[in-house]
Amino acid sequence: MQSNAAVDIDLNQGGTQGNAFIQQLGRLRELDPVHWSERSRCWLVTRHADVYAGLQGDMPLSLDRLITMGLVSIPVEERAKLFPTIMRYMPNWIINVDPPVHTRLRKLLVKAFTRKVVEGVRPFVRERVQLLMDKLQNQPEIEFNEEIARQLPGSVILKLLGLPLEHLPRLRDWSNRFQLGVGNPFADVETLKRVDEAMADMNAICSAELEKRRREPKDDLLTAMVQAVEDGEQLSMDEMLGALHVLIVAGHDTTSNTLSMGLAALAEHPETWDYLYRHPDKALETSLELMRFIAMSTSQPRIAMSDFTWHGKQIHRGDVVFLFLAAGNRDPHAFADPERMDPARNNEQSLVFAPGLHHCIGHLLAKMQVTEFFTALVTHFKGAQVLDDSIHYMPQVIFRGVFELNVRVTPRTD
Repeated sequence: MQSNAAVDIDLNQGGTQGNAFIQQLGRLRELDPVHWSERSRCWLVTRHADVYAGLQGDMPLSLDRLITMGLVSIPVEERAKLFPTIMRYMPNWIINVDPPVHTRLRKLLVKAFTRKVVEGVRPFVRERVQLLMDKLQNQPEIEFNEEIARQLPGSVILKLLGLPLEHLPRLRDWSNRFQLGVGNPFADVETLKRVDEAMADMNAICSAELEKRRREPKDDLLTAMVQAVEDGEQLSMDEMLGALHVLIVAGHDTTSNTLSMGLAALAEHPETWDYLYRHPDKALETSLELMRFIAMSTSQPRIAMSDFTWHGKQIHRGDVVFLFLAAGNRDPHAFADPERMDPARNNEQSLVFAPGLHHCIGHLLAKMQVTEFFTALVTHFKGAQVLDDSIHYMPQVIFRGVFELNVRVTPRTD
């Protein structure tokens, strides 16, 4: 393997380094854009064009058989004993399979996750956002990550599923465990056991609810999943539960992380805060730029299906390849002055929602929540200050997140 030790990155520690990690990826993009990391034993791809090609399926890269790296050191015969639920469901997640299995699952899930379903919860989102604004008005100095950011997507997911809001603490527990285990490709055995327990607990609740929807349909996502039909085929119970696992990780954590990291970025860029206040009609464009800038969507792992050469580097069958969306979204060949937050920027080339075969199914829901939240935030408050001396990031490199974020917001008086 070829390596440039001067710019090598340890992915096991990189996620904890916050914005310094994004800067490291930027240096890597310029010096060694298809880089073999001796420390992490995988390839790191950082140019926009290359990341895009990988996402589009132009390279012989696969998601099939991609398991959490923490399992690699565990004998195959022991894995099902230690993590029975993970080993049953995770290999069949839509984010872990290739066509034609992926094609079938995606067609069915898209039928369940329509624009109509998303727009149906917009009034609820606005109600919840207003409650959070009221909470901030009454408590302008607050731990934002748990008290505000995580409250919105959690309640929205429960609303979508048709589950009572009393499940919110439980959902956050599932989410925390998934995030530390599934979001970290180097998770240890004990962390993965906690993921397995959370997955089993979630299955018990959701399988019972899915069976209820078969007997008594409702106007919710669970019913839509049960009733989705494509070419005479429907989703099996295991497939529906697998889709719900992904929804927890990709629907709850990514949105809450975007709200926390987005607020921190807006606090440092008051000109963007003011722009959104003066141009509420540009909320979507501003939110897309905010998402590009904060680099919450950090990377997408793949496995090489065959030997091939990429920019002079020999990739071998079975090698793990990380496509770094965060680095591609800061590539000056794709974005003018990419280190600057520009709310008027055209983000058609943004990699945030992984354009390609695995384009995020929930992108409409994520955009809707983020735009509703930040539009309300800048309407009610004229600025914010992060009170932490430093921000502590979670140890993960697929979706970035923070453990906590203490802030003070300043209400508008005009």
